[in-house]
Amino acid sequence: MTAIKTRRSRNTWLALVATCIALACAAALSIAGIRTLADSKAGRQVEGQAANVTSQRLPSTSTALVGTVDDDGRLTSVVVLVLNVNGLGGSIVSLSPSADTTSGNADELRPLNAVLAVEGPEAFRFAIEGVTGLSFDVIELVDQERFVQLVTPLGDMPVILPTPLHDESSAEQWPKGEVVMSAPAAARAVTAVDSTIADWYLDPGRSAVWEAIADRVGAGIGSAPSDAGGAAPGTPRALDDFVNRLFASNLDYRSMTIRVLDEDQIADQLPAELSVAFGAGAVDSVVVHDRSEMLMVVAAIAPGRVGAPSSAPTFRVVTAFQDADLTSLGINNADVTKRVIDGLLFIQVNVVSVSSQVNGTVPMITLIEVADPTVISAIEESYPALFGEIEVREADVVIEGVDIIVTIGRSFLKTLRSESPNTVAGSLDDDATATSDATGNDG
Repeated sequence: MTAIKTRRSRNTWLALVATCIALACAAALSIAGIRTLADSKAGRQVEGQAANVTSQRLPSTSTALVGTVDDDGRLTSVVVLVLNVNGLGGSIVSLSPSADTTSGNADELRPLNAVLAVEGPEAFRFAIEGVTGLSFDVIELVDQERFVQLVTPLGDMPVILPTPLHDESSAEQWPKGEVVMSAPAAARAVTAVDSTIADWYLDPGRSAVWEAIADRVGAGIGSAPSDAGGAAPGTPRALDDFVNRLFASNLDYRSMTIRVLDEDQIADQLPAELSVAFGAGAVDSVVVHDRSEMLMVVAAIAPGRVGAPSSAPTFRVVTAFQDADLTSLGINNADVTKRVIDGLLFIQVNVVSVSSQVNGTVPMITLIEVADPTVISAIEESYPALFGEIEVREADVVIEGVDIIVTIGRSFLKTLRSESPNTVAGSLDDDATATSDATGNDG
């Protein structure tokens, strides 16, 4: 199941940030233990794997990357499009065009819009693959005219703007609230630019156009061909084909949250050659997407397309808590999922698949299933530092490309309860407020 929440659900897991998890892990693990977890081949499908074990593959999904550009070629929005397994309908995920390509983890900042402007489309593609962890079947930069071609079948779209939107070149303005936009008006809105303010201020308005597209398709107004029933054949290799299939069934929409970098960090870490991409007198602005949130989303909707950047083990994370299970902690199932991914990223392993099952079965003890049974004892010794009480066994079904499947049990909640519930809930409220300020989305 997808971790994406349809339309305007609130992102309550924001407070469980990687920094806090890193501190918790550092307290629980010795340096030697961290190195063991990061460098070991625990769970690798090697000679210890039983010959007669059942094997299956992760679902095959088609992906596309679309960037919108204004008349001067400036990047104004970025979306990842993912088709459902049957090739019809799927998901739209919005990214910020000023997002740093390394999520703020390198010595230099490389915002996507500056990379495109200075280094060109190939560097931009490489950067997006790094940010998302995905490979793409289709990539296209679209201007206003091309955008109109793509969305015209949807007709006029009610767009709910969380903030006012202004384009400096045309002086056109759109007020906060619901605005009905034709395809040309939507094209102008999604490519709006105002160099006098930080670019991320425009992200909510531009993203609202993409959300309106998902809502319009969800209302049953799509561009599916008359013979589109059933599974769509083959992988689309052109954006027109991809969009036709995407609009053929319901769409989920998700805008990735951002953390705004301060002016001092930007001044220190943004190279001069990239800074010039913003233009004379423009405000330099760079934001960061949370890596664990990104993986929580893309590894759920496109698990077969998520790469493993290191030679460390690959993980599938399964969580299935209901709200009632987590009331005392003031969090939800997505919070737990993100917490687990934070810990795994901290020890530098690969998360390639995520399943967040709202109404699934939660085991009492966290279950770890490995492809290679020869490493069971090593995992039993090391992994409780991350997951608490665990049960480790050989996997009955091995998933190709996945070394370790972790199904989070109720025992994991004990590690969360070691923190004050009030602290956890308060942190969530504080961060939600900060995100509202940064995105212009007041919930």
